[in-house]
Amino acid sequence: MSLLLRFNLLRNNTCSSCPVRFLKQRAGFSSGKLLEPRSYVKRHFTTGMQTLETKITEAASWHKTDSGSCIPAIPPLWLRQTSEHDQSATILVFDIETTGFLHKDNRIIEFALRDLSGGKNCTFETLINPERNVPKRASAVNCISTDLVCRPDIPRFSDVLPVLLAYVRSRQAPGKPVLWVAHNAKQFDAPFLVQEFDRCSAQIPTDWLFVDSLSLARKLVKLKSDGKKHRVRVNLEALSNHYGICSKGPSHRAMPDVTTLCYILQKITFDLKLTYEGLMNESIRASDVRKVS
Repeated sequence: MSLLLRFNLLRNNTCSSCPVRFLKQRAGFSSGKLLEPRSYVKRHFTTGMQTLETKITEAASWHKTDSGSCIPAIPPLWLRQTSEHDQSATILVFDIETTGFLHKDNRIIEFALRDLSGGKNCTFETLINPERNVPKRASAVNCISTDLVCRPDIPRFSDVLPVLLAYVRSRQAPGKPVLWVAHNAKQFDAPFLVQEFDRCSAQIPTDWLFVDSLSLARKLVKLKSDGKKHRVRVNLEALSNHYGICSKGPSHRAMPDVTTLCYILQKITFDLKLTYEGLMNESIRASDVRKVS
């Protein structure tokens, strides 16, 4: 099958008029490994769900795939239920890497998420072509260079968007909202996501809510400090050290930071004795996210 025909099949599969050059979880891909400049492998597109064995030999992706369908050893999120009918929302832990701080000229250059309900295809990640240079100061932090992402075979956010929407719909519990959890979501990750949707003239679904784990960590510190005023670091590295969590993979890359946050979120929600309702109460809507003028 020609590459052009596979491309058209993919575009039709996502029910979108956007030019889609990206396929990940929609076709059954989940990868715990990251794209590195020397590990890049170009493959042909494919459509439809596949078994893991078929995926390894025939899969289409920009990155190497893991040998398992989901990184193991991350248990389901523990949250107290107010009743037996208190069914959880879909909880997606996500992280982004960008060309810089929140600004109208900056772009997302890497995106990753993990569905805490686990199971097959529970992760989604991709590099993103920002269509602009990656400043050296940003590249020094996340090791994502202009040469790595500014290529015609790396998807733009507009290419990723329809597949991301399809993937989230495939993971969403019927009639339940989607909770997007990120560390510093309110001031960074969520505003960047809203900004990218706006650039694509698209609206974030109204049942997507954002939870800031940084705010949860600060509440926990306040609870344990007994009113004493002292500065406690609540970044991912400090929280990992506090909870004895060994991070795997480089920091300031999307998927390793997502994996670390998954473990941290387990601890924080347990310590705060959060219910599903309590976590929902900590969320904000996309309409409440700070926007860049």
